[in-house]
Amino acid sequence: MTLDRYDWLIIYALRQDGRTSWARLAEQLHLSASSIQRRTQALQQAGIIRHFTVALDNRALGHEVRAFVQVRINRHDPKAARQFHDAVIGYPEVEACHKISGNTDFMLNITAPDLPRFARFLENRILYLPGVVDARSSIVLETIKENGQAIQHPS
Repeated sequence: MTLDRYDWLIIYALRQDGRTSWARLAEQLHLSASSIQRRTQALQQAGIIRHFTVALDNRALGHEVRAFVQVRINRHDPKAARQFHDAVIGYPEVEACHKISGNTDFMLNITAPDLPRFARFLENRILYLPGVVDARSSIVLETIKENGQAIQHPS
């Protein structure tokens, strides 16, 4: 799909407020509401817009600790990556899990109500998984930018 100026404007506007109405977007972009809706649906069908979601405030929900945890697994065990993958998908404490290059195999974004519960989760859930060789944690002290996706017009 080749994106035109209006597609990019829709993407920028929806990134700022995914709940905005077609009518409001139409007013902002000087298009009809039906045109905005058709274009947005085309962006979804093309896989550019994967889904609409809500951004939660972890602190307001009682999750005071956020950490990034680098996990190494035993690369000689072919089942280790699959077992790790399957396990972390079911853990609500794991907000994101990325398989990465380098000396670390996975990078986890984990939230917990407090440090003792984070430590228990790490010890009882992550380090307990078959094939896990090592885990290194970095506690987030301050979040400078979040939920921002790099969308730059390719012009």
